[in-house]
Amino acid sequence: MLHFVESTDQVIENIRTFETYLHSENLAEKQFAQDLVKKGRSMIIYKVGGVNHFAPIRFLGYKKNNMVAHLDNEKKASRDTAPAIQSLMGKPFTHVAIENEFADYAGQIKGNTLKSKRKYWRVRNDQNKYFELEAETETEVEAAAS
Repeated sequence: MLHFVESTDQVIENIRTFETYLHSENLAEKQFAQDLVKKGRSMIIYKVGGVNHFAPIRFLGYKKNNMVAHLDNEKKASRDTAPAIQSLMGKPFTHVAIENEFADYAGQIKGNTLKSKRKYWRVRNDQNKYFELEAETETEVEAAAS
């Protein structure tokens, strides 16, 4: 059984997992993450390499979430995780510029994006700055250096 996140660090741990799926060589993992982006209605914004990335709270809102656990929990919706995310990050917002950025981001992924209004939250680090995912593994550090 999945439990809701209780800290920003737990959300960030899930962001790392989600990004791994987005860039996976395993096509099932990559497709899983891409489908969640395309279907997302409630999204968390974080930066990678200075660029906004988006991931659904439906995935990020459960402790130590992964693809298998999420698929077993398919009936859950973002409205289930929204109270946990809101307690950590405050009220969600909407903004035309962010919606346009999301459309560009999701547009890079094959398939149709859900036609829906979205809500967004930003992850902030301990210094209250927007969270930026940095290359952490040796391979990622080498790739970033080249």
